[in-house]
Amino acid sequence: MQFARQDTSRRHTYMNAEEWKGKSENLSDSMAPEQLQRFEEMLNHNPSDIGHGSELSTCAHWAFFHAPLPNSELGVSGNPRNHGLIPPCDLPRRMWAGGKLVFRKPLITGSPAEKKSTLIDVSEKEGSSGKLCFVRLKHQVSQKGALAIDEDQEYVFREENEKGAHPIRTDPMDLDPDWKKLTRPDALQLFRFSAVTWNSHRIHYDQEYAREVEGYPNPLIHAPFLLLLMLDSFRSKHDGKVITSIEYRSVGPVYLGEQISIGGKSIDNFTEALRVTGPEGKLAMKADVNWSYSWT
Repeated sequence: MQFARQDTSRRHTYMNAEEWKGKSENLSDSMAPEQLQRFEEMLNHNPSDIGHGSELSTCAHWAFFHAPLPNSELGVSGNPRNHGLIPPCDLPRRMWAGGKLVFRKPLITGSPAEKKSTLIDVSEKEGSSGKLCFVRLKHQVSQKGALAIDEDQEYVFREENEKGAHPIRTDPMDLDPDWKKLTRPDALQLFRFSAVTWNSHRIHYDQEYAREVEGYPNPLIHAPFLLLLMLDSFRSKHDGKVITSIEYRSVGPVYLGEQISIGGKSIDNFTEALRVTGPEGKLAMKADVNWSYSWT
């Protein structure tokens, strides 16, 4: 199968990036319990007790607040041609680089909520793989007039992979974990995560596209899905603890079919460092999780 390729004759820069800073958009959601059920099923949880008034689990808000987006507005990669708050960029490869979340109160199903998103910053850097552009967005999720989640997200745009080359993990493991769990994300999980978060980026579920067009050996595991696996493992070790904040960064790719190790180490009484490594022991993601015994 032949795929259309994006025009990469222009090699870098955002157009009029300064004019975009501070722009914002607002979305609302009815917070239907059925959507939370789908999210929990994607993580292989039993959602039978979810109904009106159920609390969202950590980061389950990613399954909500999706802007209307018909297929005609998607590019070859599956990403929107118009990136909403993100200014036009001629670097074709888009990745979720990291972020920070502060949880102030639980969101509940069945009660309308609002999300305000703002473009905070756009910056350009030169990396080992060429030109990089970083975009930082802030999302504030409120319900019943009170701020529930304060989230920063960072995306990176980069040049096309050189023929025969693709990103690899290079950073060594930087701690000795107190606990570890081995897992191997599969194609069904990637598809269902893409579906429940309304993410049509083809590098995560279309093997032919990921290999032939973007030059990856296999589809990429979503960075936020890796974070969810880390949080799921954390909760299994620390049942009942309330996560109050998370800071995380993707430092290397994980490809479909690879076995990963998820580990955690207590930093102090209320902080846990979480790590994901590949089969060779190199880092893919790192996160620091702060927690409490209750919301109050």
